[in-house]
Amino acid sequence: MKTLMVIDPDRCSECYDCINACKKEHGVARTKKSSTVPIFCLQCHPEKAPCARICPTGAIKEESGSLVVDEDSCILCRLCMIACPIGILVIDDAKKSVQKCTLCMDSDCLLPACVDACKDNVLKIFSIEDLEDLRNDVDFTEVLEEAMKSYKTKI
Repeated sequence: MKTLMVIDPDRCSECYDCINACKKEHGVARTKKSSTVPIFCLQCHPEKAPCARICPTGAIKEESGSLVVDEDSCILCRLCMIACPIGILVIDDAKKSVQKCTLCMDSDCLLPACVDACKDNVLKIFSIEDLEDLRNDVDFTEVLEEAMKSYKTKI
């Protein structure tokens, strides 16, 4: 099941709870903070992900709908870090490997650590199926269309 992280930047208080929770869970923060909001892996389609496509050892591969780094195969060439469109891959010096957000699929967390730690309820997890259901919901679609009209008039 493909899962995506959605961020509501208007609600973010710019604390570092999500970053700190990620670092606590994985030993290194697999996310970064822009000037205002956290930035997470885009969870690109496994067949199109620039990081996976450029990896010379095939260390970045799909597992359960998410791309993960095989630490034993990673040679720290950093090509994936260069190829990532948002520069979100990080090096874990202790593991001697590149790391990327997996939405905590590689841990025992029920929710990603960052989502669980977010006191402002800024971070949400959706499956592709959830988003498709929302798109097909007529009431939701009308609300979204009205919100977009309002947003466009503000620009």
